[in-house]
Amino acid sequence: MFSKDTWKEIFETIQKNKLRTFLSGFTVALGILIFVALFGLGNGLINTFEKFFEDDAQNIIYLFPGQTSMPYKGYKSGRQIEFDNSDLADIEKNFPIFLEYVTPRISRSGVVKYKNEFNNYSTRAVAPSHQDAEKTIIMRGRYLNAIDINKKTKNAVIGRLVELDLFGSQNAIGEYIDIAGSAFKVIGVYQDDGGDDEERRIYIPYTTRQLIEKNTDKVDQIIVAFKPELGYAGALALDKSLTEFIKEKNISVRMIKMDFLFEMLPRV
Repeated sequence: MFSKDTWKEIFETIQKNKLRTFLSGFTVALGILIFVALFGLGNGLINTFEKFFEDDAQNIIYLFPGQTSMPYKGYKSGRQIEFDNSDLADIEKNFPIFLEYVTPRISRSGVVKYKNEFNNYSTRAVAPSHQDAEKTIIMRGRYLNAIDINKKTKNAVIGRLVELDLFGSQNAIGEYIDIAGSAFKVIGVYQDDGGDDEERRIYIPYTTRQLIEKNTDKVDQIIVAFKPELGYAGALALDKSLTEFIKEKNISVRMIKMDFLFEMLPRV
């Protein structure tokens, strides 16, 4: 415990070195402020990312096509490579023991109409398993199924806010909406914890989208769900194997991948 003389000496020293004392105190305070700000920013970013992805499945790998990185058999480098239905089938065929499901995604946007109401929405053409990838929650009706894919039906599942925008308080199930000039029957209304943007989307069968676009078999993106028991190391190994497999099949493709494996990442 400090004596009276010790405290007196401290205060005398402070009075004799006011500038040094001020600068020392200011430096310490600034350091604490910076630490608190950086710590808060770090936690904020972590919470933001977790919130952003918590509505999606954690055991999925997203594959996007890119461009060829070198000339090959007369083809120039920089040639755009596209995924197609055969890529889906080949991934399922060659990696069956590691996978839960594979789903394509074809994204388009445009005006969607219902009677006198209209707005611009994003439309995703997908397979039934896409519901698991996005954790889409059906409020009324149903999601897309295998019959929709096989028969290329013009059925649509709309977000909660799409229904609110176009139908108001009216139930949209069974009604027809115009999507880029084609009439689609609303078979389901969903909600999504991802926020307003996610609830202003429309899902249709990917085979129907391909039929509309001159009966093509192209897809924009492939979503691969692996078995959770693979663990983090197994998921990374599968990711590498998928990349090499697609590269070899599509002639030196430069892949761009996004691996959302937050639940499996070790905490620090």
